[in-house]
Amino acid sequence: MINEDLLNQRLEELKLSTQLPSGIGNASLKKRLQEEQDSNPPSNYNSDTDEPKPRKRDRFERVKHEVVLDQDFISPTNKPQVSRDDFQPICVLGRGAFGKVYLVKHAKSKDLYAMKVLKKASLVVHGKQAQQAKTEREILEAVGHPFIVKLCYAFQTPTELHMLLEYAVGGELFRHLDHEGMFSESMAIFYAAELVCALEHLHSLGIVYRDLKPENCLLDVQGHVVLTDFGLSKVPVDGKTNTICGTAEYMAPEILMGLEYDMTVDWWSLGILIYDMMTGSPPFSSNNRKKTIDSILTKKIPMPYYMTAEARDILSKLLRKNPNARLGSKSKKTDAIRRHKFFRSIDWVALERREIPPPIVPIVTDPESAENFDPLFTTEAVAGSPSNEDLLHAAEPNSHFLNFSYVDSSVL
Repeated sequence: MINEDLLNQRLEELKLSTQLPSGIGNASLKKRLQEEQDSNPPSNYNSDTDEPKPRKRDRFERVKHEVVLDQDFISPTNKPQVSRDDFQPICVLGRGAFGKVYLVKHAKSKDLYAMKVLKKASLVVHGKQAQQAKTEREILEAVGHPFIVKLCYAFQTPTELHMLLEYAVGGELFRHLDHEGMFSESMAIFYAAELVCALEHLHSLGIVYRDLKPENCLLDVQGHVVLTDFGLSKVPVDGKTNTICGTAEYMAPEILMGLEYDMTVDWWSLGILIYDMMTGSPPFSSNNRKKTIDSILTKKIPMPYYMTAEARDILSKLLRKNPNARLGSKSKKTDAIRRHKFFRSIDWVALERREIPPPIVPIVTDPESAENFDPLFTTEAVAGSPSNEDLLHAAEPNSHFLNFSYVDSSVL
């Protein structure tokens, strides 16, 4: 459990100061928060491949920190079961410092996939990224849920890692929310309920997601949620961790304060997302990151007049700054969240069977056109992408990632 006396003491300190106290969390908290400026903002499928792109609403960058490269993840003998020659690149879906995400077509089956390509050299230089690639790959294989993206293939070349994911042709929930301006309460309830199911499944496996936001919620062809981007997810050894990571507007107070935290941080982020869907922006948002963080730690939630009593109630309980009092912290199965009156219209059994029609059915005239994705990326030239030049270079010793290659049984 979080030390409530320590939490309350630090919150009081914040209320008395307009500056972020140097004593919050560990001594390097300020420096670590400043590192947000060097990270990439989120886009489709995976934050490791993100780069800035124009949006109507500002989005904050996430924090990244160094971790030790797990050397037993490396083996010179591992061989792929599929290769890059099996896939034809169609367009770019996302791009960033460590690689790109492509829409690709399988040469034989003609099936479409989102292929994430990461540069090994960058991953090894930044040990944290190598660890994140390992964690994401392991999580994607372990999870199996109708509202979580599926890993279909994984393989490597001498210089790159490749993960082929389910292609969510409906694009980001963020783009649909941006287009609508805001969702009705019934729409927000539907998407929030599907995300409750996805988070509940991750938590049952001991996984803390840590990066819930509309950019990481894709829609499939029918309009159901597909949760993606597990680059920041973690399986804490003792059920607790204290890494500062995530997107500022969606980060729970205990993360920002450098305290130990658990899966309850995901329920805070769900509350922020519900608020975002129902109002068009997160509750704690400004053009200044410092002000946003101060607001998360010290301010009350501004409740619009048009919200129903049920919406106000679940938001006030999900967004409690004390994680021990937060809705969802008392039950591992999140029964308290499912039973809340906000979700009284949801038939949870039918929902998990995907029997409830989604409120938005994406317009898809041609799946290969990626029309529901950002044109900033989809119009980018793919000539020579993914690059074949790495095949001309011999692999360095220990450059292959142990057990990285994978073929899902559903695609055999």
